[in-house]
Amino acid sequence: MTRSMDFSRSHALRCLALCALLALPLGCGSDGDGKADTSGGADAADTTAGLDAGLDASADSTEADSSSDVEQDTGGGGKTLLTARSLRFDVDFLAVWGTASNDVWWVGRQGVILHDNGKVLAPRDSGTDRDLYAVWGTGKDDVYFAGDRVLLRWNGKKIIDLTPDDLGEVILRTIHVPADGSTVLVAGDEGNIFRLHKGAFVRETTNSGLRLRGLRALSAGSVWAVGDAGQGLRLSGGTWQAFSMPSASDTVFAIANSKAGRLFAVGTGGYIANTVDKTWQATLSNDPKSRDLYTVWARDDNAAFALGKDGALVELKGSKWGVRDIDGTYMKTRTFRGAWGANDSAGTAVGYAVGDEGAGLRYDGATDKWNDYRAETATHLLAVRKLADGRLVAVGGGGLLLTAKDATAPFVDLGVDVTGVDLEDACDDGDGGVVAVGDAGLVVHVDKSGTASISKPDAASGLKLRGVVRAGTTLIAVGTGGVVIRKGSAGWESENSGVQFDLHAITAVGDVAYAVGAFGTILRRDANGSWAKESSGGTTPLHRVVGFGEKEAVAVGDNGIILSRNAAGTWSKEFEQPGLFLFGVDRYADGRIIAVGWQGSLVVGKPGSFKALDSGIPNVLRAVATDGGKAVAVGHKGGVYQVGEGL
Repeated sequence: MTRSMDFSRSHALRCLALCALLALPLGCGSDGDGKADTSGGADAADTTAGLDAGLDASADSTEADSSSDVEQDTGGGGKTLLTARSLRFDVDFLAVWGTASNDVWWVGRQGVILHDNGKVLAPRDSGTDRDLYAVWGTGKDDVYFAGDRVLLRWNGKKIIDLTPDDLGEVILRTIHVPADGSTVLVAGDEGNIFRLHKGAFVRETTNSGLRLRGLRALSAGSVWAVGDAGQGLRLSGGTWQAFSMPSASDTVFAIANSKAGRLFAVGTGGYIANTVDKTWQATLSNDPKSRDLYTVWARDDNAAFALGKDGALVELKGSKWGVRDIDGTYMKTRTFRGAWGANDSAGTAVGYAVGDEGAGLRYDGATDKWNDYRAETATHLLAVRKLADGRLVAVGGGGLLLTAKDATAPFVDLGVDVTGVDLEDACDDGDGGVVAVGDAGLVVHVDKSGTASISKPDAASGLKLRGVVRAGTTLIAVGTGGVVIRKGSAGWESENSGVQFDLHAITAVGDVAYAVGAFGTILRRDANGSWAKESSGGTTPLHRVVGFGEKEAVAVGDNGIILSRNAAGTWSKEFEQPGLFLFGVDRYADGRIIAVGWQGSLVVGKPGSFKALDSGIPNVLRAVATDGGKAVAVGHKGGVYQVGEGL
């Protein structure tokens, strides 16, 4: 779904934003409210602040977000420029579970797993492409996923395979953990039920060939499972026994329990049953369409929701079920397969439902509404880099930290709990891990084993860190107010950059580093840690820099400026286009430079022969990373784009 508004309004907003920016004296800052700042001191905001505000007010209003229907653009020259690879998921989601509203897991077909940390919904690497039918856990760092011949566990660091050796061709369809967390039970086809015992799943003896679709454990020894033909199994007194659901001759898809232990089950044709004094009784859904119900969430003994086919949503209030409307706009006729809910820290109910083709709903108990909840990452991506081991790393708003195996592989979240703090840049740590930096002086380190550590070094003084790089064996980060910190044997230590202007980015060539920033600032750091200014020939803000070769580099910034540094240390202007804002730059293996920026802009070429291209995708592109002859650009609203080869 592309966010849009009428052309005349969007065009006017763009013009106002652009005119306001271009009206500033060259090199002067903006405080974001249209007032030029000419102080030039340490507190002077550069044009990035005003630019970001302008982009949020104009470009983002019309950009193709992560759910855009725009897949590619030929740029008018018959060659594909950008192909959307955004973090949007259209697969069928089959189950949802969490520990709280800031820890919710979605699972679905093709091995897709998404995690919601309360700010960002992002993919995790499941390690499989097999369909996943169920998710449940004992806590934040102990979550289980079951599906087509596969059983997985999230251990707080990564997802590992726990598939029993004797599982065979069995499809596992449901998981549950009793409230006391005393056991984990998984059930599926051919009467198979597995119980977690000493870190491994062991098959229970059920003497049944029933396909089991729903499972509820009131305790380790009191368990109900339901399935096809209205049949089920009950564990009581240590023995599994068959039973029949009342008035059910077709499939019972799901079962749920209230906190007090009342059970609810739903199935084909609007079937609903619940326990009364521990005895099952069928009841009416009061849905005139008698739509199939696939999932149920019991809020308490007398309040529950059941969802299913073609937007079916029925609610139990007191003793009677009745149809109610989905409050959101886009999910009213979608089919929902899984639901889960709980009370938040304030005691207000919050619930989730997921279903076909990426369908999602979120229930807000404070307003009593079910609203649309898309299966996509919509936060801004602010940087992407290639690591020494060939992986790509991308960072963004809300603490998002993603990696991809290469330039064509999907991005997945590393699962670091940095909720609410934007990450601005990342690099490799020299030992198979990743270092990321961001707002409030935040530094995140994820080592090669997946163990994360989060710190706010005193040397950064709470300032925003905008760039990080490994120069030789030294990690160096730069940020606002000219701050520079390096990782030494005693931790992060300050270095004197010699400037008080904001530094936006840093790159390295061997053990030499180059930083760029506000007012056309360019700095060079030698191997001994000494910083010196280099002339950019102007005061235009520079946003990104890439180093290569024999101490060569290219920097990009406002007014479409591209500067190149030769091995002799001289910077020269290679390209300029007023009104164009370039935020990211990288270098292909064949020596070509690619820069990206506002409104999907691309500039490609070599010194002396740069060409600006319009991708036709109006997203704000914030960074680009190359991998041999391939490249990936990232930007606002979760935008991830494959860049056309041979531009």
